Amino acid sequence: MRENNGGSMGESLMLFAAGAAIGGLLVALNTPKTGPELREDLKSLGRRARAKAEGLGEDAEGAWTKLKGKAAEAGETVKQELGEAGKP
Repeated sequence: MRENNGGSMGESLMLFAAGAAIGGLLVALNTPKTGPELREDLKSLGRRARAKAEGLGEDAEGAWTKLKGKAAEAGETVKQELGEAGKP
């Protein structure tokens, strides 16, 4: 079984998206089509890859905001507990 070496879910998603884009490009280049058809397919592939990347960026931003909120809550809890521990 594979061990988690500290890589994040975002890194995994980005690698997956990059692999999918490369795979799509290879399929597009190996399919017999005319020049205009191939260019349109590549443009479409680029638009889809950009949309996916933007979605991943939004997901990462949301996760970061959530993480910051949880860290702030944890910091407040620790601060309160330390304050209570210092009281006689």
